[in-house]
Amino acid sequence: MSETDAIDPNGERWADPSALGLAPLVGINLAFAGDFLGWWGSGAAPLIAVVGFVGGLLQLLTGVLSLKRGDAAGGTLMGTFGMLFMWGPGFMLVANEIGLAGGLNPFFGTWSLFLGALLGMWSLALLQKPWFEFLIGPLGFLALGSAGMHDLGLLPAVIPGIGFLALLGWGAYMLAHALAAASGLSIPLGRPAMELFVGRSEDVAPTQASRSD
Repeated sequence: MSETDAIDPNGERWADPSALGLAPLVGINLAFAGDFLGWWGSGAAPLIAVVGFVGGLLQLLTGVLSLKRGDAAGGTLMGTFGMLFMWGPGFMLVANEIGLAGGLNPFFGTWSLFLGALLGMWSLALLQKPWFEFLIGPLGFLALGSAGMHDLGLLPAVIPGIGFLALLGWGAYMLAHALAAASGLSIPLGRPAMELFVGRSEDVAPTQASRSD
């Protein structure tokens, strides 16, 4: 998600589509944070679903373009987020509002727990990304996991509300990074997350580095 441009095997240059997917990510986290913290009052579910539908389309497109550019981790994450995290809950909320579903829970809460587990698993694919970008995995795990536990009656709403505010801050910083990169500016994301766990590659395998010289 953090590269600036790439050339596909056919020689076509593709610009970085990250901002296209990060903007709706910021929006949906604002919507969910406000819902859990009581900012919108009652009856906001259809409005949140609209954000999910529009944002999900943009994220699916971002995922496809990122895969075209060779970014497997970022592309699959964006595409999955657009469908399972945005469209899926959006349709559930609408189905509940118009009476097609007898109620959201326990299914909706369990689905949120499932999504949190998915984002936690995606941390494995993001280990080679800068450490700040990697944070989407653990932050998403905590936010969505706590949301599911709240929907199942196990946590107060303020906890997932804070979790989605943290994701909102993450998304806003990543969006600023992507927009700055489009102008040739640099907003740092840190070194690869893997190095935080195993150290720098030259420290781990100095003999291979010396042979390459």
